[in-house]
Amino acid sequence: MLLRRLTQHVQNQNWFAVFLDFIIVVVGVFIGLQVGNWNQAVKERAKEAIVIAQLEDEFTSVLESAKMAKVSSDNSLQATRHVLRVIRDGKEPDDKDTFLKSLRMAGSFEAGPSEPVTLVELLSSGGLSELSSPDLRTALVQYHELSTSQAELSSLVLQRISTPDDGFHDAIHINPDFNPSLDNLLERYEWDLIDDTRQQFQVLLYGKLGFQFGIDQQITLGEAVLTELARAKK
Repeated sequence: MLLRRLTQHVQNQNWFAVFLDFIIVVVGVFIGLQVGNWNQAVKERAKEAIVIAQLEDEFTSVLESAKMAKVSSDNSLQATRHVLRVIRDGKEPDDKDTFLKSLRMAGSFEAGPSEPVTLVELLSSGGLSELSSPDLRTALVQYHELSTSQAELSSLVLQRISTPDDGFHDAIHINPDFNPSLDNLLERYEWDLIDDTRQQFQVLLYGKLGFQFGIDQQITLGEAVLTELARAKK
């Protein structure tokens, strides 16, 4: 209808009416584009709000796990130091059961919590760039880089201590009837062969020092992410 009217005005050489019709068309197109852009912006903000809520829940859980991992890591590190001191001094402890527990704790390590699922998805899909806060993006990237370093260190430590024919496996016997609730992973140890485990426990000590620093950083960077998430919600 508008086109027919515009054509009629042109035929009648009613240039003022042509101008008005042109303005109406331009304004209509402009308003349509603005409404479309507004609707798209609303959808993007709603989508971002969902992502932020998911990240907030997951990082809150990750921080709790990291704090528990720190306690476990500190205890494991102290047990490793104790075992290496015993090996260095060359004197078997009188309390053999307690030493067996120290060997069990010294032989394990805590690398810290894994990355939040939502962060992994954002990185793999390229969705991280869609977050509107540059400070939040920076905090998430820093956390990701630290988590990657922790995972690489964990893989390296496992590789170094998992040689089947090393002294560790000769000196320390795993309990085939292990029950987690009884904490009886180790059955016994061979004192005469304990000195041969020194290399494995030294590798564990190196690794645990790195894990301890990494977990402390995970807590710091995780708290920074939560701070930026709270700002992004406002």
